[in-house]
Formats: sequence, C-alpha cells, structure tokens
Amino acid sequence: MKNVCELIDITKAYGDHVVLNHMNLNVQEKEMVAITGRSGSGKTTILNIIGLLERPTSGTIKLFDEVNPQIGSGKAIRILRTKVSYLFQNYALIDNETIGYNLEIPLIYSKKTKKEKEKLKIDALKKVGLDIPLKKKIYELSGGEQQRVAIARILLKPCELILADEPTGSLDADNRDEIMKILKNLNEEGKTIIIVTHDKHVTNVCSRTVNL
Repeated sequence: MKNVCELIDITKAYGDHVVLNHMNLNVQEKEMVAITGRSGSGKTTILNIIGLLERPTSGTIKLFDEVNPQIGSGKAIRILRTKVSYLFQNYALIDNETIGYNLEIPLIYSKKTKKEKEKLKIDALKKVGLDIPLKKKIYELSGGEQQRVAIARILLKPCELILADEPTGSLDADNRDEIMKILKNLNEEGKTIIIVTHDKHVTNVCSRTVNL
C-alpha cells in the first residue's frame, strides 16, 4: 500500500502551550483511521496540519509524495483542489443558499454545461440517499440532511483523502449511523478517510484507531 500522508516527529505549540509533542502518524491509501483523545489533545490540529491549514512548529509532513508543502504554494493548492476534502461537524454549508448553490462550489472550474452540472448534483445527492429539489434552502434541512449534502459536495470534486472533524458530533444515533454507512461505502470504493471523533460507534466502523 502507498502512503497517503505521513507525520514525522511533529511538534505543534501555541506559544508555551505544546499541543502535539514529537508525534508520528502514517496513513496508507484506502485506510479509514479514527483519531481520538481528550479535549485539547490536538486531534483537530492534526487534521489541520495534514490538510495544510496549519504549519507544525517542527517536524516533517509528507502528503501525496510532497515533502513539507508550503501553505498557499502552488503545490499545496493543487493538492487541496485535486486530492483532499474536508467534512466538518457544522457542515460548512451556506445556510441561506440553496442545495444547488452549495453543490456548485466544487464545480466552479468545471467546463461542463449547466445541464450536465445539474445531473452531477442530482446523482451526488442520490448517492448519499437524498431525493430533494436542488432549489431547497439549506436552513430547511435537518442536521442529517445537511451533512449528506456536505458529503455530496465532496463527491463533486476530485478527492482521494477525506478529513472529517467530528462529522457525526451534532447528529442523533440514527443519522450518525447513516452518515458512517455512507463514509464506509466511500472508503470501500477507495477513498482514504481520517476521522476525528470521541464516539466509540464511529471508531468501531474504522479500520484502526489512534488515541492521543
């Protein structure tokens, strides 16, 4: 198996507060890895470092064969556009806009026609179990439906690695199980997934767990 990302001797400090101390992590393609730990242990910080949102204080990150890609550089932007997607606990959707508008965002640079884009959006929604009009506003949806729209948005861009930060943290048990079923299916289709969670039901679905 090929490595998707590797953290080598990573330390992250905010002033005098050390969050990660000489951490090592290796994630291979097609893995589904849960990261757990107490509040403040650095779980989200790890995702931010892997997702090129934060720089480590020291250490080395290897991401898709790139060593220490600089945040904002051409290489980093290319990786984020073509290989990495985020899934957030708060869904990161534009609440007062339609489903269709939110799903348009990953298609901004697509040269497909409007009709072709509409079909892609509908197909993505169907894949996550939603059969609702694209003109419906995000604020009209339940939490479970909003998270499904967020996953559908991921399906509309090239992506090999999904970074999920407490993706079921705001959901009830039934919706949690449905979201995890969708993510497990994506993993079985070949996507690598790293999930920050405190929920044992989520870790049980993953192939392994890293406890901080």
